[in-house]
Amino acid sequence: MILACLFSTELILTQITKHTDDSILWDSFRDGNEAAYTELATRYYRTLLHYGLRFTPNIHLAEDVLQDLLIHLWLHRKNLNDTPSVKFYLLKSFRHRIIKTLKPLSEEQELTGQLDDQWMESSSEEMMIRNENESGLENQVKELMTQLPVRQREVIYLRFFQGLKSEEIGTMLAIKPQSVSNILQRALSNLRNIWPITPSFSFIFYSFFEILL
Repeated sequence: MILACLFSTELILTQITKHTDDSILWDSFRDGNEAAYTELATRYYRTLLHYGLRFTPNIHLAEDVLQDLLIHLWLHRKNLNDTPSVKFYLLKSFRHRIIKTLKPLSEEQELTGQLDDQWMESSSEEMMIRNENESGLENQVKELMTQLPVRQREVIYLRFFQGLKSEEIGTMLAIKPQSVSNILQRALSNLRNIWPITPSFSFIFYSFFEILL
């Protein structure tokens, strides 16, 4: 029996790779599997840090908050619930933690207003963690998004660049899924209005967002 348990544990460890499904990693991590925890942290570190830089240009602060979150998850792993989307769970947890950290510096409503100027600005540190293979079209969309209201930017970022569903975004932002859809439609309409007019405008715009929808 003991040998069987050891063999089973060793098998789980050897099966964990960069291709292992999130749900398998999450369950193994909650059971105390350090390899699963390390793989999840590695898999989502850049994504979470990139998201954190939406709220503050201070990369050191964002990294500190992210490290605190990862430590908290490990220490409280036995109390974590199952989740249909590990990515959503991590983004939501990180958003809550970083806003909570920044809130003493400014009331949340004032902070949201400040983000309007910071949301899509690229610091030199953020540029270092961006994917080197991002397409020119995606970069152009991100530049145009700087002209959108902050809430529209966040909804587009979570929907198209992080792949979250309207229900998940609504949960994160404490609004109804229909409100998410309405904000998204207004954002896309605004993007259409400010997109540089070129002969290939319609094809480029719709092909980009149809792929992500």
